Amino acid sequence: MRALSRSAWLLVPLLLLSCSDVGLYALDGRGPGGKDRASFSGNVCVPLAGGDAFPTKVLFAIEGGDGVEAEMVGHATDGLSTLTSRFSGPFVQFGLVAYHTVATGILGSFSDASEFQAALPRYASYQESGPVSTRSALRLAKTLLSGDMQTSCRGEVARTRYMVVVIVRSTDTSCARARGSDVFASGLDARCVALSNATGCNANPGAQATCDVGCSSCELTAVTGEIKALAEQFGAGEVVVQPIYVRGTTVDPVTRQLAAAIASAGGTEPIEVDFAGLPGALTNIKYAARTNSLKLKRFIAFNRNVVVRAGQSLADSDGDGLPDVDEDALGTDALQLDTDQDGLMDGLEVRMGLDPLQPDVINGCNVSLDEDGDRLNTCEERVLGTDPCIGDTDGDAVPDLVELLSMTNPLVPEDLLDSDRDGLSNVAEIEAHGDPLSADLDFHRERGYGYDLVESEPTVDGRTCYAARAENITVVPTRARPHPFIPGEVIPAGTNEIYLYLQAGRDNDPRGAGIGSLLIQPIQYSEEAGRTPSGSVALEPDAFILGT
Repeated sequence: MRALSRSAWLLVPLLLLSCSDVGLYALDGRGPGGKDRASFSGNVCVPLAGGDAFPTKVLFAIEGGDGVEAEMVGHATDGLSTLTSRFSGPFVQFGLVAYHTVATGILGSFSDASEFQAALPRYASYQESGPVSTRSALRLAKTLLSGDMQTSCRGEVARTRYMVVVIVRSTDTSCARARGSDVFASGLDARCVALSNATGCNANPGAQATCDVGCSSCELTAVTGEIKALAEQFGAGEVVVQPIYVRGTTVDPVTRQLAAAIASAGGTEPIEVDFAGLPGALTNIKYAARTNSLKLKRFIAFNRNVVVRAGQSLADSDGDGLPDVDEDALGTDALQLDTDQDGLMDGLEVRMGLDPLQPDVINGCNVSLDEDGDRLNTCEERVLGTDPCIGDTDGDAVPDLVELLSMTNPLVPEDLLDSDRDGLSNVAEIEAHGDPLSADLDFHRERGYGYDLVESEPTVDGRTCYAARAENITVVPTRARPHPFIPGEVIPAGTNEIYLYLQAGRDNDPRGAGIGSLLIQPIQYSEEAGRTPSGSVALEPDAFILGT
């Protein structure tokens, strides 16, 4: 869609682009012009799904031990060593499993390239004999991936591409071993075991072998499917399983068939190479995300120095969520985010029933740490109950800080809620910088923020871009205040900090853990001189800082 229809009335939000872009609206709310209304216009682009913010975690499971030729082991270690030199940055991490009858986690957690490189000699010296079970490698891979997904930051998991690369030299014998053995049959899919024990399978060795292959194909498909299902279970960005069949001088059709079954269930195509081709196959796999699948979910402006309450715009000089008039009445410092210096901003303490004049001790957090870059430290996140490593805990494309300062709930999606029953959803109130707790329709008609977004040409790397405008942003006279991070520096009176957010996420996933980009633009305002800069402030894509 290249153009958007416009509404003459602010109170009717128009869904932009498609039904999949839930929460992305154009609000045509200009109100009367004035010197106390700021505006922004320019181009904005969703971030590229790559680099540090979109990591890849690769688990290599390699057959080794008795019967695996030294030539294959050498080519495998050479290929992996070359691979680690290509991916020395932090956005690709590796794990390593060796398997034969059972699987062993040589590097059981995802680590950087140097640690992975140091672990490779342990694979080269791996010794185990007995029947080969590719299933054991897949089962251990599932355990390692699920453990990482459960212990890592939810936002990071949502942006991570997980890969399991299984290097197969021999035929899986899990079903043959399980036949007639309760020990080896434990954990196998009963439907697959039934294939191995079906009537007629034991008529002759050839028939039994065919039944066992069918059972192994079934079992490997099932276990690979369980690995793929981790993406939905834990909200991971992507999970794929890539088998590589390393043939000898002749092709084993059974091993080829089993590798194809893994690939089909794992969302990939099977790779087949000889010994010498293994290093090239390992280095040629596309480990990074294959496409830039992010869509813009919300473009939102927010003046941190304005509190809207019951149809009034009140100055909040320190941006802590309490207007100056309230701070004067409470005895808190209207020029300090945190009057009692306990690491919790005054507005948060009042909202959560704490005393902003008495220090509170919040155990197990760091007031100097902001993991997700959302301008809430880990102690504030703990008090709120929000996720300290994702800027939008409830996945409604409204940042946690904005929800705190807007008096909505950062733990519950707000796009279908209307707390004040004025016909505007809470998210629509936030977008327009109204008061979701009071029916303030007249305020919205005059003071509601307006937005326009028109899709423009994408970037050369495939990111979606928009010609964007945000307008009718009220600015207020604020008091001079000490800079919260630079000792001795004073923020001049009249400074308004306008936060502009680009909230992006995966398409058709309105509740997913997305990622935000933030631009903070100061606007100076006084009733005598008006605002500086006086015209529309230009937006540039590169000015937005990527968060988490």
